[in-house]
Amino acid sequence: MVLLKKIIIFAAKLGNMRLLAAIFLYPLSLLYAMAVAMRNMLYAWGMFKSVTFNLPVITVGNLTVGGTGKTPFTEFLVSLFKDKQVTAVLSRGYKRKTKGFRYVEVTDTVREAGDEPLQIKRKFPKLTVAVEANRVKGIRRLQADAPQLGLVILDDAYQHRRVKPTMSILLVDHSRPITEDHYLPYGRLRDTLGQKHRANVVIVTKCPTNMRPIDQRVMMKTLKLYPYQQLFFTTFGYELPQPVFHGEAALPLSIKETVALTGIASPQPFIEHLGTFSKVLHHLDFPDHHVFTKKDIARMNTLVATYPSVPIFTTEKDAQRLRMDKDCSEALKQQLFYIPVKVQFFSKTDSEKFEAFVTEYIQKDKPKRLFYF
Repeated sequence: MVLLKKIIIFAAKLGNMRLLAAIFLYPLSLLYAMAVAMRNMLYAWGMFKSVTFNLPVITVGNLTVGGTGKTPFTEFLVSLFKDKQVTAVLSRGYKRKTKGFRYVEVTDTVREAGDEPLQIKRKFPKLTVAVEANRVKGIRRLQADAPQLGLVILDDAYQHRRVKPTMSILLVDHSRPITEDHYLPYGRLRDTLGQKHRANVVIVTKCPTNMRPIDQRVMMKTLKLYPYQQLFFTTFGYELPQPVFHGEAALPLSIKETVALTGIASPQPFIEHLGTFSKVLHHLDFPDHHVFTKKDIARMNTLVATYPSVPIFTTEKDAQRLRMDKDCSEALKQQLFYIPVKVQFFSKTDSEKFEAFVTEYIQKDKPKRLFYF
């Protein structure tokens, strides 16, 4: 009876918290939605101008804050086109401490470049990766430095209306339908739902591997896309774990128990993947793009003592921030591994259809563009 009473009190408190959030945050979300809608209308009316470039520009983004898999999909695009044309990736470099335009180097730190651009650069060392909050200035600088440039991929720039891209790719998280979300700060929507009309391609990401065709049709009906928009469904393929610190111990062949360490917006798919081959004893969870403090690293070092010889798995994005931290103990370095992910379509046919559509679209009626196959 005592336990039941505690559960009821906790549930009531939780309900009150949600009620308070609705009372105070929902009105703010309405104001936010109105401001965003007005901004979009000013662009639609031509009062705010967008810049068009004489080379293909592909924008990858979403309508929500974080968690849709923008960086893995940007990497997927890079893998498709980097050997066919001189390609560059331009990102804002979220949470970097540097200002203005900067070329990302593999030796950079997260503070200099941001975790996502640094991840892309380390995965594709020969690729040009740059950061600049003003994408117009960034593209102009890339063109000035490399006249042979044939394709620019803008990572997380769907809301950056100052650039009019050749193609816009909108990502939607399967587990967080945008039609059921609310605007910031009450929800996660950072743009109005109507802006999905600007997308040439809509990708539903992080789909369960056992997703049925009927589930895809339901999602298609829910999104209410236009005839000119292409819809694809993707999932994540998890690759073999890699040591966060190069040269450290190899991973045991048999893994029965693990510890999870994440600082991303939607860690649940990652946790579920770990559960497919081991028992997750503990999950140390941080916010997206979290900058690890000495106190945070101390907690991680404590994990090593609490779970000796148990591998600690983190994401590839988190590895970029952890790798540069000098406070990691030697024991932590030995037990810390990351799991790379890659985008997978549900069939080879879908993947080929996507590649063919993008290739044809960015070449169509653009004779002056420097994009040839």
